[in-house]
Amino acid sequence: GNNGVILVLYSAILSRGIQKVKNDFDEAGLKLMAQHGYCTQEMVNLLLGGKGVSNVFNDTVELESGGVITVLKGISSRSEIGLLSLFEHYKSCQVGTFYKTPKYPIWVVCSESHFSVLFSNKRELCNDWKAERHFDLYYYDGLANQQEEIKLTIDTTNRSFKAPSDDDLIPPLELCIRTKWPDAEVDWNGYEPIL
Repeated sequence: GNNGVILVLYSAILSRGIQKVKNDFDEAGLKLMAQHGYCTQEMVNLLLGGKGVSNVFNDTVELESGGVITVLKGISSRSEIGLLSLFEHYKSCQVGTFYKTPKYPIWVVCSESHFSVLFSNKRELCNDWKAERHFDLYYYDGLANQQEEIKLTIDTTNRSFKAPSDDDLIPPLELCIRTKWPDAEVDWNGYEPIL
């Protein structure tokens, strides 16, 4: 209604500089907006980390083929806000530690064709591995018009816990969480798991 999102995008582009944003892309001519009005990974990276790079892994990767070197640009430093992706669970991408371990315990979650957010009110979750043993994450999905608070309790200490197999019906959010915490036992605390 008030064009707030597009204004934030304009601000990010102008803060970085139009030419720098274009130079961030792996390929010339890429756009920040994809078909059907979807945002690209470049747009997500620009908004989360300040650079419109095309990938979510750490640093850069050089690929050589027939004497030609192709440079793929990723995230160059630890981000303030993180990213978790269902695509990583399906082995379509690799999210680097600069996104998985952000400065603040906030993760944008790319799952099921839209974005939502996980966050914790315990800042030490990002800089003290002991805090990752047992903790709470709060989940918010604006697209679902979520009205109630959803608190997930994560336990990574239960040695008898075995993650469900891919044959089981597993909430995609849990799959995203396990890309950072592979042994995470996720307790939905009485909420209906979102499938």
